[in-house]
Formats: sequence, structure tokens, C-alpha cells
Amino acid sequence: MKSIAIFSSSKIGKSPWQPGKKVWTIAILGVSEIDFRQAELEEGVTQVTAFSLFGVNKIIVPQDMLVTLSGLSILGVRELKRTQVKEATPTSAKALHVNATSIFGVCGVTDQSKGS
Repeated sequence: MKSIAIFSSSKIGKSPWQPGKKVWTIAILGVSEIDFRQAELEEGVTQVTAFSLFGVNKIIVPQDMLVTLSGLSILGVRELKRTQVKEATPTSAKALHVNATSIFGVCGVTDQSKGS
């Protein structure tokens, strides 16, 4: 599955969807938003590759999902921002690994959408 925003915006995931095991999101002078809260993920780790060049990649995840973030930032930002959960998160066989490259751009992974 691919999401590309060049001089524009792209939003995916407002209803149930199946992303597959590999997801690409590219934002070049644009904004790409992928919401995994209603995603029907396969068992195991889903790989998300995010590239931002003067753009913004926003990845929204469920609060109880295991998420890891790696990658490279050159005068850019990579951020994993989660709310504190009051109880222990359930063990799940589903997880996300986000590999983000941000060049003068932003890749943010959060469990809240704007206005939530």
C-alpha cells in the first residue's frame, strides 16, 4: 500500500481497511496521514516506510499497539508521541515498525488524531 502527497495532502484509514505487510508513505512539500486505528493488520510486524522532504507524515496508531520507530533525520523531525495508558497493554501478535527518513520534514507517530 502506498500513500503519496506531493504539493498536496493524502488521508487513508477513516474506515476499516487492509494495509498489507508493507506500507509506504511519501510527503514532498505535502501532508500524508495514515490512520491505523481501524486497520485490519495481518499477524506479525507491519513495516511502514515514511519519507518526508519538506513535508509531513502523520501516522496514527491504536493506543494498545506495539510501535517502534527508527530512521534518519537531516534537519528534520522523527517523533513517537503516545499517551500514557493507565493499565497494562494487552499482548498482541500485531505490531508496527516505522522506518522514517525526514529531510527538512516531519514524521510523527501518535495515538491521537488532531482534535481528539
